[in-house]
Amino acid sequence: MSSIEKSNTSDKRSADEPTKSKKDGTRLSSVAAAIRLLKVFNEENAELGISTLSRQLKASKSTVHRLASTLLAEGLLEQDPVTERYRLGLGLFSLGALVRQRLSVTSVAKDLLTDLRDEVRENVELAVLKGHAITYIYDFESPEAVRLRPRLGLSTLAVDSALGMVMIAFQSEENIKDILNGADPRLSAARRKELYKEIEQIRLEGFAAEEENAKMGAICVSAPIRNANGSVTSAIGVTVPDQRVDADRMKLLARRVVETAHAISLRLGYIQEQADLHT
Repeated sequence: MSSIEKSNTSDKRSADEPTKSKKDGTRLSSVAAAIRLLKVFNEENAELGISTLSRQLKASKSTVHRLASTLLAEGLLEQDPVTERYRLGLGLFSLGALVRQRLSVTSVAKDLLTDLRDEVRENVELAVLKGHAITYIYDFESPEAVRLRPRLGLSTLAVDSALGMVMIAFQSEENIKDILNGADPRLSAARRKELYKEIEQIRLEGFAAEEENAKMGAICVSAPIRNANGSVTSAIGVTVPDQRVDADRMKLLARRVVETAHAISLRLGYIQEQADLHT
């Protein structure tokens, strides 16, 4: 091959490379934009139109329409035929179900949680801790006519719920400090001091029982789940409308929540004696 041919080949390759890089970057950017679009939806904004999505994403309507059409075709979005607004699709639920199946605590806990729900006839929840937040993996609804809305799939700051606080309480001192310091910049020093006192009380009693900031008018009783090595990354809770709670019922709920959480822990391989040796 002549030097001229080599040069032409080299020039062609260098000219092609930026194009390929640009295409790859565009694909990645489109994926990121699609993910951002899905994250715009929440409990308060369950259905949104193109104009609102465009404002939220700070993108043109044509771009948002292309993204929404692609997600609609894949079942990740659904569209109301009358209003033409979009909502999250069942395809996302299927993907979430696969994630939930991968979490061993969910398969182990399901039967015990439904039994507890049937017994106490109140909402029974399972949540997992990740960083400063918790996510509700299960929320089995009460069969009562007056009941609370389930929070399946929702996330909230751990310090804002009894389920979160009961998981925080049984972390290492270093993790507790990191969670409380990074949970919410609006937390005052006085509030953090109160949270440390709550943690001491939870450790003493083995469960958390308090009115949840996330659901005014509701009382939650929660207990930690321990895995095989004694770590706490999940918890269960019973959430009740406050008009159905008195001192005796609180005692019953606390006892049954603790017993159920312990039964789940045993199924996960938790052994009290072994855990104590590593404490």
